[in-house]
Amino acid sequence: MLIKMGWRIGGTILLLLIASVAGQYGSCDLTYTYTSGQTAFIESPKFPQYYAPGSRCRYTINAPVGHTLYAQCYDMYLPSSTGCYYDKLAISRFGDANLSDAQIRCGTTTFNVESQYNRLVVALLGSTSTGGGRFRCQITALKLACDCGRRRTPTIVNGFPTQVNEFPMMSALAIRNNGQVFCGSTIVTDRYVLTAAHCLPGRSLSNTIVVVGEQDRRVSTESVYTMSMLVSEFRPHPSYDATAKTNDIALVRTTNTIVFNPGVGRVCLPFRFGASSFENARLSALGWGTIDFGAPQSDVLLQTTLAVVSSTTCGTQLSRTILASQVCTFAAGNDTCQNDSGGPLYYTDPNSQLVYNIGVVGFGVACASRFPSVNTRVTSYLDWIVTNTNYNFCEK
Repeated sequence: MLIKMGWRIGGTILLLLIASVAGQYGSCDLTYTYTSGQTAFIESPKFPQYYAPGSRCRYTINAPVGHTLYAQCYDMYLPSSTGCYYDKLAISRFGDANLSDAQIRCGTTTFNVESQYNRLVVALLGSTSTGGGRFRCQITALKLACDCGRRRTPTIVNGFPTQVNEFPMMSALAIRNNGQVFCGSTIVTDRYVLTAAHCLPGRSLSNTIVVVGEQDRRVSTESVYTMSMLVSEFRPHPSYDATAKTNDIALVRTTNTIVFNPGVGRVCLPFRFGASSFENARLSALGWGTIDFGAPQSDVLLQTTLAVVSSTTCGTQLSRTILASQVCTFAAGNDTCQNDSGGPLYYTDPNSQLVYNIGVVGFGVACASRFPSVNTRVTSYLDWIVTNTNYNFCEK
């Protein structure tokens, strides 16, 4: 259910006093890359002496994916002013280089802060109206127990719009030169999205992009996390059979790392559900595909709820054999449709509220007909996904 023009990253500057200006940090624009468990320091110029009035420095600290950064700023001697109008430290827990979401600190009160993801940005913004000051922060890269399946809030025919970035793991495959989405996909690692193999024949790497963090293709301001990613590899399952429509699963590798943030993250893979048939379970299907068979694509990301139908019932109704590696879904008047292929069937665990990718949208009879749709069962391909992504999945 989707088309898209002009994919972009947008931003809203919440604090004009700390709006980013290219080159404002000069030679004091510093980047650090921490290893797991590493502890190190960032400090003001000339520490422990005071920095010169008007000093400006930005410190960008990166940790491996699946980590956060814990900062203990225990040496604070910045001039105090109402609202920290003069000298200040600006700290972005979300790793925003422009500090649009920054917390502001000044004076002599020490503090601790932890990043939300694997990047922390701190900036010293000194004023020429004071005599300078100093600060020092100890920062540690902490490994998370597991970071997958986050959903921002606790069903694509007759579907309902999702909230902005409600499903951070949702992504799309689009044509680079015009932005039109041709299939859905799901982020499974920081370099791979999962989709259907039948989405890829006839497509070129150079004219395909993966779009993450998107909601409404008509506007450029509803999500600051929208980004288009160049593609470096198509990896369809080696046993994919287009005629039989079996092993219809593929991985697409992005050229650059997918940066996880509040609007972009990876799904949980269903290792713990390997023996579950999910019969009668309710799954969320998402996409920007057509709103009915042969109709226009949806401008916004839609979702609908589909029930898992037993393989026996599904096979009888479709007069075909349903394999153990396939899962059938049905809901009267609701369905996935054209251009939703490759998109997800998500199961939200009622206890943890984590989102698991149970199925990859496959094929059906028209859209929202009286017949079930047939999709690829992800649990049947977990070993293949692990081998081909070379990723250490924490949810095992």
